[in-house]
Amino acid sequence: MKKLLVTGGAGFIGSSVLHALIDSETELICVDNFDTTYDPKFKQQNIEALLSQGRCELRTLDITNRAALFAIFAETKPTHVLHLAAKADTRRAVEEPLDYINNNIIGTLNILDACVAHGVTNLVAASSSSVYGNEKVVPWREDNYHLQPISPYGVTKLSTEQLAYSYAYLHKLPVTMLRFFNVYGERNRPGMVPYLWADSFLRGNGIEISGDGERKRDYTYIGDVVNAVIKILHTARDFEIVNIGHGSPLSLNDLNALFTKVTGTAVPVTARPSHQASVDTTYADTTKAKELYGWTPQVSHEEGITRLLAWFRETRL
Repeated sequence: MKKLLVTGGAGFIGSSVLHALIDSETELICVDNFDTTYDPKFKQQNIEALLSQGRCELRTLDITNRAALFAIFAETKPTHVLHLAAKADTRRAVEEPLDYINNNIIGTLNILDACVAHGVTNLVAASSSSVYGNEKVVPWREDNYHLQPISPYGVTKLSTEQLAYSYAYLHKLPVTMLRFFNVYGERNRPGMVPYLWADSFLRGNGIEISGDGERKRDYTYIGDVVNAVIKILHTARDFEIVNIGHGSPLSLNDLNALFTKVTGTAVPVTARPSHQASVDTTYADTTKAKELYGWTPQVSHEEGITRLLAWFRETRL
């Protein structure tokens, strides 16, 4: 990669990818609008080191601003694009569906058009396990043709996959859509369960568990995700959809036990109702990622939670 432009580059996954490439020869461009869904200072902290070392250009921009986005592409001329910018709160999407449609679908359309107009070599973009909805047959494979997302967020992500396919077909734009499964780890986005529980366990506060605690998530460590993204950025294909998950779901009760084991501390638990937009299980089949890119997750849940807690102690307490 000669020049990589990352949308949502100051966010959790984007900044982690940029840091992983800090010593590479790739020129790095971070595009982010510092959305206020959570405190923008978290994003600023994510990229401080990159900016201070002069290893990354920062462009503050909303991808729904089509003219400004095209101007950035014309000026920077990226060879590769990693598109991660999106509104990603499933519950909030239920209350604000129009914002999610505008940001996730229209924003992605703008990215696709900019990539075509400026001859991008490879586009890798974030989809989500949310596209599977409450599919009962597990693990989830990419060739499932009965996708029924149960939230507006999942609908927007499925729509971006379909848009991307049409652009790959019509314009010969190489695109890979990554269905991320419950990513956690260093630089974790505030508001996600692993972040909230790290905070609670390290401060001795209580946690909330929805329903009976048996809802399962395929928690996937950020380091494994970054390795997958970089491999795929280097491997342009006509069009692919690929699951990026751990392949070993944990229930909330399992996760509570794991935090308790790693910290050596038990905290009070309060039950609350499950949100209607929360799926029962996420569970990735990662066979395709292994066959096409030689990628498999390497970090165990226990090691990943240990690393998350170490980062939290260092940066958040």
